[in-house]
Amino acid sequence: MSSWWNIRYIRRRQTIVGTFMKHGLGYLLQRFGLAGTVQLSTRQLMNGSYEAADYLLADNLRQAMVELGPTFIKLGQILSTRPDMLPPPYIEALETLQDKVEPLPYEQVLKQLVNEIGHPKQVFEEFDREPLAAASIGQVHRARLKSGEEVIVKIQRPDIERKVESDLEIIKGLAQMSERRSPEARRIGIVDMVEEYSRMLLRELDYAREARNTERVYNNFRHDDRVVIPRVYWQHTTPRVLTQEYIAGVKLSDIDEINRRGWDRRKISRLGTEAFLSQILLHGFFQADPHPGNMLVVDENTIAFIDFGQIGTLTERRLIYLGELLLSLNKGDIYKAMGTLRDIGIAGDSTDNEDFYEDFVDLVKDISSTTIGNLDMKRIRKESLELAYRYQLKMPAYLTSLMKALITVEGVGKKLDPDFNFTEVAKPLATRVYSERLKPENVHKFIRGKYYQDIRPLGKMPSNMNALLNTAKEGRLVINMQVEFTPKTNRKLTQLASRISASLIITGALIGSALIIQTNHSAQVEKYAYLGVAGFGMALIMLVVFFLASLRS
Repeated sequence: MSSWWNIRYIRRRQTIVGTFMKHGLGYLLQRFGLAGTVQLSTRQLMNGSYEAADYLLADNLRQAMVELGPTFIKLGQILSTRPDMLPPPYIEALETLQDKVEPLPYEQVLKQLVNEIGHPKQVFEEFDREPLAAASIGQVHRARLKSGEEVIVKIQRPDIERKVESDLEIIKGLAQMSERRSPEARRIGIVDMVEEYSRMLLRELDYAREARNTERVYNNFRHDDRVVIPRVYWQHTTPRVLTQEYIAGVKLSDIDEINRRGWDRRKISRLGTEAFLSQILLHGFFQADPHPGNMLVVDENTIAFIDFGQIGTLTERRLIYLGELLLSLNKGDIYKAMGTLRDIGIAGDSTDNEDFYEDFVDLVKDISSTTIGNLDMKRIRKESLELAYRYQLKMPAYLTSLMKALITVEGVGKKLDPDFNFTEVAKPLATRVYSERLKPENVHKFIRGKYYQDIRPLGKMPSNMNALLNTAKEGRLVINMQVEFTPKTNRKLTQLASRISASLIITGALIGSALIIQTNHSAQVEKYAYLGVAGFGMALIMLVVFFLASLRS
């Protein structure tokens, strides 16, 4: 991290740190080794930060993220998928982050449109100056194309990319500083987390990528008349402007309007859940942030999904692991469940102890002793998050997004129909997926994949082993070793090198000064001999200081 970073971003960095301090979050800065970034006048305020209850501090963190703008709102949403890093109250608070802001003036909207796709009068027959919705990254307007199609136009805020990139530079710098100074930050791998978050956020700024996501979901449901996905108009879409079909519908949460239209709420709740589960189980490509605003009821037989900026993916392997985990939890098979957790990458060294085993057994027994249809998903998720935080379980982002999405869908279903049973809807679809997996062509595809991935490489083992033995026999075997020292050892080695350098400099000064004093000088040079005495005295003082410093450390 260069001094240029410190100078260039100093004002924004002070704003960020000051906002955290204002909201009573100094303890977080202290915990992650960033106390040095706080102004001296306010450092004493850090000590009282622990006194408030977790839920109050969690809400303070949410407010700070909102105040700091879009980069930090998105960071908060990413942190909500890291239960190994923050306790459950923080996870729950950050999941509610929304970024509603004042809409852009029309002049700025017009300028952005002209730069990206042309003047609205040339592209659209009608363009509504008032936005349907406004967020910190962009806003949405309704329009009608020259060809007559009703569309919505999503327009990115001018300069948002530059602002986000500068904020990301600051966050990366703070993360690097944190890893150098905090063992906990190193354990979490905060630099890697920030790098991943940066990639995710920059991808979300690319509206062309969102358009591709939308088109993929559109193709996934092209044979299902019950599900509507907006069509993308590529000729009017760029990385900063997205034009897609306008879908008229009622928000899934608008119970009064659904009742007024006389639609069957039970039917709608089942349809919405089945359609969303199809994204997960059939396609492995789903909305990572579903909420009532991006799920619309067209009529009681048709539902629409919009907004595919945040996407979760489930590969074949992930689906198999999840299936194995759910079955083992349902049957109370502790050992199989633990093995699957390791396969997924959740369980590691921190789970190899009796305390974790006992807590995990309690959770499994709680799940297996309850009828699946009566499971309290929210409670199960809360207990899972507590377990993840207590034992630093690194839950994959796709899994936490999936859990959150399922709970949201279940909550909306129960709001529409108090007697809604999530499992009643999920079971037929899961059975269908399971049957699809057992079809001969799919079994052949799975075995073929296993062969190329795991078995075929074994064929090269004898020749590789022979080559290794021949290399060793001929004396050409070279073993490269990389020794990684702990941060404490690195500091000690650096300190030792610095002391050796200082001792050599002091010794050189002593010898040089002594030679100047002892050498016979001409009358012209004699008047400068006092420099030798001064140098010798300074070298002696430095030697004493160096000796005392060595004793103290």
